[in-house]
Amino acid sequence: MRRTVSRLFLSLLTVALLVAACGKPASEPAAAQPLPSTWTVIGPGGGGAQYLPTINPQDPQNVYLRCDMTAAYSTRDGGKSWHMYNLRSVVRAFEIDPSQPNVAYAANSGLYRTEDKGLSWSLVYPAPGNIVAERMLDDHAEQSFETSDGLPGGEIVKVRVDPADSGHLILGVSPEFRRGAGMEGQAPKARLITSHDRGASWTVAAEVEGRGVLAIVPGAWDSKPGEMTVITDRKAARITEQGGAVELSDLPAGRPVAADCGKDDKGSVIYLLTDIDEQGGKPVGGVFVSRDRGRTWKLANGWLTKGWKVGDRLPSIVTLAVCQGNPATAYLSCSQWYDSPGGAPRRNFGILKTVDSGAAWEWVYRCTNDSIVSGNGPGGWMEKNYGPEWGEYPLSLGVCPSNADICYASDFGCTYNTADGGKTWTQVYADMLPDGASATRGINVTTCYGVHFDPFDPQHLFISYTDIGAFQSFDGGKSWLQTINGIPRPWINTCYWMTFDPKVQGRAWSAWGSGHDLPRPKMFRGGYFDRYVGGVAASSDTCRSWQKSNSGMPENTVCTHILLDPESPVEARVLYVCGFGKGVFKSIDGGANWSLMNSGLGANLNAWRITRLPDGALFLLIARGLENRQVVDGCVYVSRDGAQSWQPVALPAGYNAPNDLVFDPSDPKRMYLSCWPWTDSTRVERCGGLLRTADGGSTWEQAFVEDAHVYAAAVDPDNPATVIINTFDSAAFRSDNRGDTWSRLPGYSFKWGHRPVFDPHHKGMLYLTTFGGSVYYGPAVGTPGAPEDIVNFNYGWRWGQDTAKITSF
Repeated sequence: MRRTVSRLFLSLLTVALLVAACGKPASEPAAAQPLPSTWTVIGPGGGGAQYLPTINPQDPQNVYLRCDMTAAYSTRDGGKSWHMYNLRSVVRAFEIDPSQPNVAYAANSGLYRTEDKGLSWSLVYPAPGNIVAERMLDDHAEQSFETSDGLPGGEIVKVRVDPADSGHLILGVSPEFRRGAGMEGQAPKARLITSHDRGASWTVAAEVEGRGVLAIVPGAWDSKPGEMTVITDRKAARITEQGGAVELSDLPAGRPVAADCGKDDKGSVIYLLTDIDEQGGKPVGGVFVSRDRGRTWKLANGWLTKGWKVGDRLPSIVTLAVCQGNPATAYLSCSQWYDSPGGAPRRNFGILKTVDSGAAWEWVYRCTNDSIVSGNGPGGWMEKNYGPEWGEYPLSLGVCPSNADICYASDFGCTYNTADGGKTWTQVYADMLPDGASATRGINVTTCYGVHFDPFDPQHLFISYTDIGAFQSFDGGKSWLQTINGIPRPWINTCYWMTFDPKVQGRAWSAWGSGHDLPRPKMFRGGYFDRYVGGVAASSDTCRSWQKSNSGMPENTVCTHILLDPESPVEARVLYVCGFGKGVFKSIDGGANWSLMNSGLGANLNAWRITRLPDGALFLLIARGLENRQVVDGCVYVSRDGAQSWQPVALPAGYNAPNDLVFDPSDPKRMYLSCWPWTDSTRVERCGGLLRTADGGSTWEQAFVEDAHVYAAAVDPDNPATVIINTFDSAAFRSDNRGDTWSRLPGYSFKWGHRPVFDPHHKGMLYLTTFGGSVYYGPAVGTPGAPEDIVNFNYGWRWGQDTAKITSF
């Protein structure tokens, strides 16, 4: 996910939050709604970076999209609703068959095809019969296929369907690089792999210098069947498929960042975008156009760099999109272009458009940090609550190949479109409701840590989120209001946890931090957190407003968990907080003051989660970390004196990344510890999965497969023999015998799963939080018979190694 908060709050935000704070009162009754029989996703919609809008030329209502996490999306109604699916990893390319409007391709570690406009997908390449195993390695469970022939051997980053022959497919595959594989010092080469039978068989057509393929131009556009033009980040190449002859040309000055192409009555037109830099006192780079298959290039910056002089700030163009059927029209995403109203340089960003192949450009969506200068903003909750600075410039643009007036843009939190060439833009990620609340349309790009329930109002739900703070619903999850009113501005990136007071209506506490995505080590390379801030906030009005409540905590305390002792006096509540990198804080006055309680803890103070047993024992989970690029082991501690002192809990050898701990309410000595594995020198995951103990932590045994990235477990309070785990490995599992055997929850395949949470108000229902897909809600047994995202996928590739433990996948 994305970033810490900088200078983004405007007076607009204050107004928006005050309106949101006056949402539906907790006492307002809500009509009973039928429970979903299949998985549904709840939340406000949007929230994270979105990419690759790809529009069907024969049906512009059909659009494909992906995010920076693992989900992808398709719409068949122009963005009124979206279907979310997972294809095992982040999608790197979409391609729609120009002659079959129902058919599209998506690519990452494999090539997938849909024949129903994105509702279901089939794995095309590698061929399912060729797959030996599916691997998910390292901290983010990066996915790859192991095949009998070693192909594709890299990531598929570009797909082209020959417009003259739907059976002719061309793939651009980035070079695979692993340290120690003998490739150091060699120029990387991307491969072009082709099929003439719709993916039944494949041939490596050529290799071209470059780390990535930016564009593939079919030879049919230039009356050259059997040929293709390929743009990598190093070269332009004209390739004869039969025999693999390659003719190379150099690219224009500047670092290539994007390319796109189209066809007019004279043949192919290729656009190339490079970084704009200064050389010899002149701006170099920008937009280039080629009409001879990449042999020569013409600069097409228009006015973008005219009048520039040494000392001025250079413009920055991030990406571009070309209308395939009318390549004189193209759109640019500009991240910075400076004008000087009143003499002071002012950053502009947004979308530019040309209708004459770059001879001239005009703004069609123009913003500064604090306003939408063009006055045609898309109007979603992110724009209203944060202003334009948060979403910023588009990360991707997509133009309809058959209608240059239709363009989609996607940025750091939103997707929006225009149907009139940029005169107006409309967001397509959320439904905006009259009371200021929102509801997802199906685009969900949000990491969430928990679902929290108001003990006084069964319709009141609270979700703790990364990047967008926190949201609450007063209608059982149908609509959502952002709840960050009063949270200090530097904290609001992430709400890691919250707790309601079970005896005082309206009272709650929440834990916040600007360092997001914990406990993944990418966030603390270097082993320190001094640059991050956070703390605890308290509310007395049902989370409508918050007050800072962190006296005694350093300002740079990222708080990742907060726990209430339910047996403490109502007038002087005892609270415990995990301060990542700081240790454990305790308050004995309802959060007004805090003290460090680290006696007995070791050097690693990455306090992540704390669990309280009914007898008052506290179990503290310390997350695995990095310090000076070296792994620092995580561990578990126990305190039996209210955190006055801590003693280590012995784990089996090698287990160094505890992630979550839950206990059996009918027998609290029976506990389940979710663990993150580590990757050994043979590329095998070790010491992960799920551990269980029946004696309060004195001894542990493996309860789920060791190479799994298990984020958290949940014990069914109505039937403690039932345990559910959620994983980063595209699956959640259920056991009805306390972890002896497991079955996959059918219908759920989100790649990066977080926490399972049983619905306290509806028996047999379950919430599944995710790292990038908001919250799934559905039956705790899954949805047997429901269509899977990939209809021909064999889960045995990933889970078939232990059929004694996993009985159904």
